[in-house]
Amino acid sequence: MKKQIFFFLCAAIFAACANRGIGPQGGPKDEEPPREVSALPENGSVRFTGKRIEVSFNEYLQLDNVSQQLLMSPPQQNPPEVKARGKKLMVHFTDSLLENTTYTLDFGNAVCDFTERNPLRNYTYSFATGDEIDTLEVRGRVFDAESLNPVRDIIVGIHNNLDDSAFVSFPFLRIAKTDSTGAFRIANMHAGDYRLYAVDDIGRDYRLTLGEALAFGEGIITPEVKPHYHTDSLGRDSLVGYDYGPADLVLWIFREKQKRLYLQRSNRDQQQTVRISFSSSPDSLPSFRALNDSVRFHVQYSPKADSVTIWLADSFSIHQDSLYLEVRYRATDSLYQPEWVTDTIRAIWRSPKLSPKALKAQARKARKKRLELKSNAKSGFELNDTLRLFCTTPLARIAADSIHLFEKKDSVYKSVPFTLEPFDTLPMQLTVIAKWKPGKEYELRIDSAALHDLYGVPNKPEHYSLTMKTPEDYSSIKVTLQPFVPHARIQVISAQDKILREMPAREDGTLFQYLKPDTYYLRMYIDENGDGEWTTGSWSEKRQPERLFYFPEKIQTKSNWDFEELWDYTAVGQTDSKPRELSKPTTMTKKNEK
Repeated sequence: MKKQIFFFLCAAIFAACANRGIGPQGGPKDEEPPREVSALPENGSVRFTGKRIEVSFNEYLQLDNVSQQLLMSPPQQNPPEVKARGKKLMVHFTDSLLENTTYTLDFGNAVCDFTERNPLRNYTYSFATGDEIDTLEVRGRVFDAESLNPVRDIIVGIHNNLDDSAFVSFPFLRIAKTDSTGAFRIANMHAGDYRLYAVDDIGRDYRLTLGEALAFGEGIITPEVKPHYHTDSLGRDSLVGYDYGPADLVLWIFREKQKRLYLQRSNRDQQQTVRISFSSSPDSLPSFRALNDSVRFHVQYSPKADSVTIWLADSFSIHQDSLYLEVRYRATDSLYQPEWVTDTIRAIWRSPKLSPKALKAQARKARKKRLELKSNAKSGFELNDTLRLFCTTPLARIAADSIHLFEKKDSVYKSVPFTLEPFDTLPMQLTVIAKWKPGKEYELRIDSAALHDLYGVPNKPEHYSLTMKTPEDYSSIKVTLQPFVPHARIQVISAQDKILREMPAREDGTLFQYLKPDTYYLRMYIDENGDGEWTTGSWSEKRQPERLFYFPEKIQTKSNWDFEELWDYTAVGQTDSKPRELSKPTTMTKKNEK
């Protein structure tokens, strides 16, 4: 009996082990999107008079960000209410519908199955309140005029009111939204003449609002349909479909040169300074006045003048816990028009609580304080770089005869002439100007107390060594435009699509020297107004942005190599000229707004 029980238990354990994992495995993962089964009324119905649409699918639904993805054309002031209930998609219109109009509901990828969230991509539903569905359409793409990148999530719309004021006065007649490739399709259009526009539509009112990025087509578009025939091997033509268009429209979206100008913030994070930030670069420098006439200070503007540092000049001013400064600056109104305004700011310094021992240590440190200096000198100094000295506080006195530059000749350092020039408004940087020789070693020596800051603090002795690179360490690129384009400017672009160098195009070729061995790209724009920089468009002037082209290939440079490129910018279309590795979908970020 014991043996029988033992064998029974062994068999049961063996069976359990052998059957492990054999239960229901769930089958393959569901990757199929929901499928429309029926609709009430049917998709494509005419003479619609109701307020509700119900679409049945083959599986349970859920909606993904439908408020952002749903696009109704023509747009309504109050968007319809959309719900998923079981296997049904339910749409309720809260606004009245126009007579004799074809409506299109583009759900994007908002309709998904309930279990796996598989989206039914680009699902659309259309109906007409009149006797027929309009079927004409236009297609195209939207590109960023400054980078040639395709732009997604842009509202593209049409007006049959051909007056320019329609773009800012009325919602679009019909709309579409660009996808990740910048492509758009405005469907269910009625026959007629239209103007084409695009806007990033931050206000979601389907028209141009001041400050939004925009694009406008040149001329009038007329949608049409043409039969498409195919010729077989016997030379006979047979109808295979219809071509709707135009289908190759291009819009160049841009942001106008409009800036919100306002005082952003002020703070006093150090006892001797007050820092003031503005939203963008002003067209005129702000001015400052202390309400206490005994307070003395110096003003330092940033390179773009969008921030200011107030350096308090003496111990009385520094030890004021509260400072009141009157600031007069340029600010913009609601129409982006600049005007002078005056504000009063209060700069408060809250001293940290320190023990008597810490206060003594702080005073001891202050007595021994020296002006801190740094330099960009190094071995392998770039031939086109500038030698600079950096200070942590503004300079008040410079003893030029206590600063020396030496060149190493046959192991001996010999003095060479140079000049010192301030780099900023309050000199916290000095540039060293000299005739640098390729491959030579130099040493910049600064004697003790050669420099004093505005608080009278001197520097300690410093010396900086640098070795210049040689021309053999670099490559060069010579670019010749064929055909030559007057007013063209050529840029050398990095692999990150950043501008590294820029020069006006020369008919005999534009030479870029002293380029590090690396991968480069080329870009060119037509400087129509001759201001030496790429100029954006203007809606008020009905002026498109300046045309811009990419050289379609990358250039891999090597040390001690000279490269020459003949560039026929007409050989490749503007929209196809940007190298694939640089082109990427983008959005119109608020470049000028904070």
